[in-house]
Amino acid sequence: MSAIDDAQEEAKADMTPMIDVVFLMIIFFICIEFKVLESKLNAFLPTDKGSQSTVVEPEEQLSIKIHVESKGTPDFGKKAPNSVNPGTGRPNRFRLRGHKVRWEVGPTPIYTLEALREELGRIANADASQIPDKKTGKMKLMGCVIEAYPGTYYEDVAKTNDAANDAGFEEVNFGGGLGPGKK
Repeated sequence: MSAIDDAQEEAKADMTPMIDVVFLMIIFFICIEFKVLESKLNAFLPTDKGSQSTVVEPEEQLSIKIHVESKGTPDFGKKAPNSVNPGTGRPNRFRLRGHKVRWEVGPTPIYTLEALREELGRIANADASQIPDKKTGKMKLMGCVIEAYPGTYYEDVAKTNDAANDAGFEEVNFGGGLGPGKK
């Protein structure tokens, strides 16, 4: 009867080696750097130029530079300086007292936001500011580039962008890479 009992006994597979192999594969894929594999694959990329041989002519743009005349001092009001808002986990807001910027629209220095709006409006309405559109062939207002110099705040750039949009400039670009400035 022992042979019949052995035949009727259920066969069970030992899963331990399979689990070991799965864990080894997981460790392998966690540890491998796919960048190394990518660098070993051949890539057939163009060597010196793209598929188009046409030369792109530069378009004329109005340069608007933002320089900081006076950095100003942060005023936190009743809150402690450099304190954190417990609700958001971000630093508390502050107002800048004595912060002054100077804009340069082309070679013209401008000291107030209202004067900047007037100058940009005057330039936008001038016939000399119209350039041919390469897509349609019609005349369009040239684009402008806002270059924020070290020490400017996001608010300075945003107000400048709003003034350019209000004047009618549809194509506004942002320059940069001027470094952190003097410490």
